[in-house]
Amino acid sequence: MLIAWIALLIYVAITLAIGWYSYTKQQTEADHWTAGRKLSPLSVGLSLSAGFMSVSWSCVYAVQLFYWYGIGAFWIITFPWLIALWMIYKLSGKYHQLTAFSQPEMVGGRFGSSARKSVALALAFVFLVWGGAEIYVAANLLSPELGISLNWVIVIISVVVGIYMTFGGFRAVVTTDKLQFVLVALYILFIAGLAWTGLSQSGGTFLPDIATTGAKSGVSWVALFSPGIMIILLTLVAYLPGWIFEADLWLRVQAAESPQAARKGVIIGAVNGFLFVGIIPMFIGIAALKLYPMTAGAFPAHIGFEGDAIFATLAADYAPAWLKLILTLGLVAAAMSTIDTCLNVMGLSIAYDFSHDKPISQKTGFSKAVTALTVVVAMLFSMSINSLWDIFYLSSGILTTAVAFPVAAVFMKHASRRGVFLSSVFGFVGTVAAYYGETRGFLDRIEPAWLIESYLGYILWGLGFAIIGYWTGKWTATESVDSLNNNNGGKTS
Repeated sequence: MLIAWIALLIYVAITLAIGWYSYTKQQTEADHWTAGRKLSPLSVGLSLSAGFMSVSWSCVYAVQLFYWYGIGAFWIITFPWLIALWMIYKLSGKYHQLTAFSQPEMVGGRFGSSARKSVALALAFVFLVWGGAEIYVAANLLSPELGISLNWVIVIISVVVGIYMTFGGFRAVVTTDKLQFVLVALYILFIAGLAWTGLSQSGGTFLPDIATTGAKSGVSWVALFSPGIMIILLTLVAYLPGWIFEADLWLRVQAAESPQAARKGVIIGAVNGFLFVGIIPMFIGIAALKLYPMTAGAFPAHIGFEGDAIFATLAADYAPAWLKLILTLGLVAAAMSTIDTCLNVMGLSIAYDFSHDKPISQKTGFSKAVTALTVVVAMLFSMSINSLWDIFYLSSGILTTAVAFPVAAVFMKHASRRGVFLSSVFGFVGTVAAYYGETRGFLDRIEPAWLIESYLGYILWGLGFAIIGYWTGKWTATESVDSLNNNNGGKTS
């Protein structure tokens, strides 16, 4: 417990120092959000990597999925992630040429203020959900180490992140990302080493010899399509469009010093994604199947809710005392690496995009106030979370149904202004409404069994609403937007 507190205090001191240093480098209010748009390829790549090498993503959710399904989980997390990064690489040159920084600003430059605000609200909601999930999972893992209640850890994490984000802005987020990447990478590698130790002690480390099944799939862990074709296909529909245009990734691309720097940064991120959202979580998850098997059809209590505490359990069972400080530092870094990324996007969407009608130069202190407020809201939201599956699918579904098409339409020659706006609104509202309808059983009478069993039908409903919204807007519009020269051409306000 003392070691955990020492590690936490060391890391807090470092991040607060970075926040203050970043604050001294800010020259304009806009710089709070853009970091001067001068990021090197390494900064872009490591910042991208730290963003997805988080507690909830690489350290819990990816491992949890491989524990549930075996290698078949590759199709519902690693594969769509790598495809999304490949598409970002292909599109980075085209979007980096725009003077607009954020995605809502790109959309607003082409389709007007209403479209910009609707996309901004959708992004604010998504990254509130993700930021809250990160805080929740981090606190859940740190609470036993620190010996205090879950809610107190949530408050501590939120206060620390809130301070360095509020003062240092996007520059502090990117700078801390570099440190966080190193610590999180070491943390994940050390946990993989502990899993190897556990397998050695249990009678062998050659994974193909493990005769076990996925915790949820009920089939051999080597079954290639163990989650089921329908879940795999629906996952690709839900994830891919939203991930390709995921705002936090594109902020790094837009902040790069050149299109070439952006592409090189994405390549660095893709390599790290293959390792830390694919190969290493796969090994840890499959090892956990052997070390912590299901008992009478139930998940072992000590590995948390459906396996969301596998990392903490491996550390408790196999880590020597000298390793605990390093592991705790890695856990704290992983906790904060994506929290600040998500809440930065949420704050940007509200202060920079939804409130864009007021010139940025007249918003002295406003951006910092909004940043602090987003942290408070995410902190409160994190206290009500109980399922990462719902968190990631619902939020990714909203990215797909309410954000992806408006951003892609920036380069569609004959896209309708009103159609894009209504597509975003209908997609957002439709996805949330359908999610509520499914979870309450209201849609069971009209949905086929295969869709009910997937628990992802609300994403198809959301896509349907988005399509209806677009064509409703296009048919009732008095004009179409036919070129990037309409409005301000995507220029920064």
